[in-house]
Amino acid sequence: MEGQKILVTGPTGHLTAPLVRELAAGNDVWGMARFSDPGQRSELESLGVTCVMKDLAVDRFDDLPDDFDYVFHAGAMVAMDSEKDMAHTFEVNVQGTGRLMVHCKSVKTFVHCSTGGVYAHADHPRTETDLYGATIPAYSLSKIAAEHLVRFVSEQWRIPTIILRIGAVYGFDATGPAVRLDRMVRGKEVWVNPTEPRGASVMWQGDAVRLAIAAFDAGRLPAITVNFCGDEAVSIEDYCTYVGRLLGIEPTFKYTDGTYPAGQMDTTLMHEVLGRCETSWRDGFRQLAAHRYPDYELRDVGD
Repeated sequence: MEGQKILVTGPTGHLTAPLVRELAAGNDVWGMARFSDPGQRSELESLGVTCVMKDLAVDRFDDLPDDFDYVFHAGAMVAMDSEKDMAHTFEVNVQGTGRLMVHCKSVKTFVHCSTGGVYAHADHPRTETDLYGATIPAYSLSKIAAEHLVRFVSEQWRIPTIILRIGAVYGFDATGPAVRLDRMVRGKEVWVNPTEPRGASVMWQGDAVRLAIAAFDAGRLPAITVNFCGDEAVSIEDYCTYVGRLLGIEPTFKYTDGTYPAGQMDTTLMHEVLGRCETSWRDGFRQLAAHRYPDYELRDVGD
């Protein structure tokens, strides 16, 4: 994709940061966020990104251009900050989304980032028509409400739209799995929810960026909802044990309800609409381990 004017909200996230770097090479990219960390804004500006400081909960968009070709809307109040004030979470995740979408109603595609956290836990890979749930109450409910608002605004204003229900993206910019690996490296217990099944559809950031760009050409009327995740289910125990073998570390696990159950999502529709992942979970975690723990010489474990 080249020569397009693209707005990315929440441009410093674990998916959006590498996405912005990829897009900025050949497009007019704008990044919108609160930018509470000035260093993150400076880093984006060094890439040629036009940064706009806005709070989705309260700020107006009168001074924001309305001639974007595409919007990738990932800005949100996320877990666990989302649980501190439910009203504020809904102002950001629902009302802010609706106001932004109406302001940018001339786009070729509006990409709305939702979450696999809208699903109820199930013993099978969840499809896009499976039941809603609220594992993380304020966050999950606000994302469910936002999905419905996005569908309404899309139909009302004839805005081609795709809703991505994002799973666990991991990579150099991500936290999630890396936090657990860091605990393992420090000799700490890694927390695991014992609820079966324990596999999750983790997605390497390179695949995530490539398929996110594919989403710009996948907006539809009526709006389409697509799971956005890895093709393989892997448990916390599996990837920690694998990285532990690479590093020569034996992980220890604590099984507790103090953390959330894992969940796998079905990728059938994603394959049809966006494409397939190319990086296996072992290849991805090997790359992550080499990048994150340069003081270790990775062992040959016969993948």
